[in-house]
Amino acid sequence: MKIDELRLRKQKTYLQVYEIASRRLLAAEPIEDRFAAADVPCTIREGRGAAEVPFFDETILVEVPDLRFSSSRGANVTLATKILILHYLNTASGRPISGEQSPYEDIPGCRAYLPVFERRAIKPLFSAFGYNRDLFTQAGEALGGKREEFGDASFTIHPFPRVPMTYILWEGDSEFPPSLKVLFDRTVSDYLPLEDITVVAKLAATRLLRAARLSIQTADE
Repeated sequence: MKIDELRLRKQKTYLQVYEIASRRLLAAEPIEDRFAAADVPCTIREGRGAAEVPFFDETILVEVPDLRFSSSRGANVTLATKILILHYLNTASGRPISGEQSPYEDIPGCRAYLPVFERRAIKPLFSAFGYNRDLFTQAGEALGGKREEFGDASFTIHPFPRVPMTYILWEGDSEFPPSLKVLFDRTVSDYLPLEDITVVAKLAATRLLRAARLSIQTADE
């Protein structure tokens, strides 16, 4: 199968997933409860209005019932991001964050996805940050991260209001290789489907790497 055909099939699959998630959200009665459970501010009355979804270091405005998405940064909101936001809103249970953290592989049901998680969400960060804790911290803070006291450097970021992710780096040296852990609150599966936990971690890695590149460019100017 040609690459263009694979992309077209993938796009069709994404559109189907988006349509299903859209219908599910709009069918919620009352729809305001979906946003409240996700801790998302909204001004919706009788099924019409808008909500501001905090998403990493930006805000995505979601208009209801048209489901128009717009970024506070003026950036394009990709179909994958729209799906992720809809899944967050549809899955949100309203359960308070527990404060108890677990590595990805200890989240029930996630161990089967571990190879994909490590390849997409962890491995790309090693070459960028494994021997540079300062750049790691700068990238985390650029995404609104809060510094923590774990490892050689650590921070917590929020892809969504009730989905905290804590990154912990043990910096490598001449004797030991670097090590990196990502911890999730034990309630994460109350807010995202299992496969989307990997997706949000991959997006986080992409944004951290982008923030690191911007930090380096700024330092060189």
